Amino acid sequence: MKIANNLSKVTLKKSEEGVTMRMGLVWMAESMKHFGMKKIVSVEYAGSRNSNREKGAYEKILAGAMMMASGGSRVEDVEVLRADKGLLRSLGWDDMVCADTVLNFIGSRRNNGRNRLVNEALVVKAMRMVESDGLTYDNDATYIDSEKDSAKYSYQKAKQFSALVGVIAECGVINTLDYRPGNVSPATGILNQLRKAVWQAKTAGKRIVRFRSDSAAYQIKIMTFCDVEGVEYYISIDQNEAVKSLIRKLSEFSWSVLKGRYEDREETHWAEFEYVVSKGYKIRVMILRWRNPDPTLFDQSPYCYHVIATNNWEIEPMEWLEVHNGRMGTIEHCHKELKAGLGCDYTPSHDFEKNRGYFLLGVLAYNMAQILKLFYLGRDAVKWTMKTLRYQFIHVCGKIVTSGRRVICKIINVTQEMFERFQACQTILAAT
Repeated sequence: MKIANNLSKVTLKKSEEGVTMRMGLVWMAESMKHFGMKKIVSVEYAGSRNSNREKGAYEKILAGAMMMASGGSRVEDVEVLRADKGLLRSLGWDDMVCADTVLNFIGSRRNNGRNRLVNEALVVKAMRMVESDGLTYDNDATYIDSEKDSAKYSYQKAKQFSALVGVIAECGVINTLDYRPGNVSPATGILNQLRKAVWQAKTAGKRIVRFRSDSAAYQIKIMTFCDVEGVEYYISIDQNEAVKSLIRKLSEFSWSVLKGRYEDREETHWAEFEYVVSKGYKIRVMILRWRNPDPTLFDQSPYCYHVIATNNWEIEPMEWLEVHNGRMGTIEHCHKELKAGLGCDYTPSHDFEKNRGYFLLGVLAYNMAQILKLFYLGRDAVKWTMKTLRYQFIHVCGKIVTSGRRVICKIINVTQEMFERFQACQTILAAT
């Protein structure tokens, strides 16, 4: 009998067998334990008062992060994992925290402060394990639309929250984060985050050699800090009247066509000049121009412009452009993954702290997934999006069984390639 054609005649029963369709979450949790996350959480939460019956911070963080990694889009979706008896047995848990517990946990400002420290400790360890000694730090703000009471109107003329996010390009982990109402200027906090990134790199035995950002980072304090720390910066520039005046003074002979990988952009030209930002301080500037496709009453300029600054006086122009554009493959990708891949564009409460805590859980879930791909699944998995990781690895059917003194993890109905990934991950887990 073909069941698909005869569902009305099928007897439906509920089962609590030890099979889970999320076996990849078990391996993610075990990988994080191997990476040292449980120890990091216990150190950061040492001294916190809990009743003997209360679940620890590690179980609460892991429950929220696993919910987001497996595709949950609301705090209430923790209940779906809680009902997965096969997942709980595979994790070795008797039960899982409920949605209200998670919401109360992330509603505490103290807990969110500790979770930030947990994230920073994970990031420092990941940075330490990266092969390169010189690291690139990318920074940008993203905005989350919301009708919650704690949201504020931003420059985009909508009620929003803002998240200023920093990423280490070489490993793709989010190392700095500030979550705030939408009316906070996107330029606020960038210098502090850059300082923190430099400190994190030094703690990991590395150094930040390159900083990339949009025009929000065009600040004299940031540029002088980079000079002091020996950091190359690649920053977009606000087109103020002084910059526009210099552009207008450029002759047609100053403009050149793009070369290399950009030579197909025939309509775009570039020019270069020195620009004095303040007395005694000058920067190197590149201008890109292309035909204005839609002149308006208020902007009848025949060209559109994009201006980039750097303190690297040796780099070739086309390499300079490629380095600057590289940030779109890291920070923009990170924003997309956080909001579309992990549901961080959702705000669970009118209370600001709960929304901040939920976004921070998403950052932890993102970094957990990134660490899993980087150090446990193989180099070719690093480019996987959350959607691909979820489809290929997390949503795999499996079962933990015991036979005598042996524990067997059965991976059910997967390709040979994916089975070999589980084997490779186990080899790494068993190595130390």
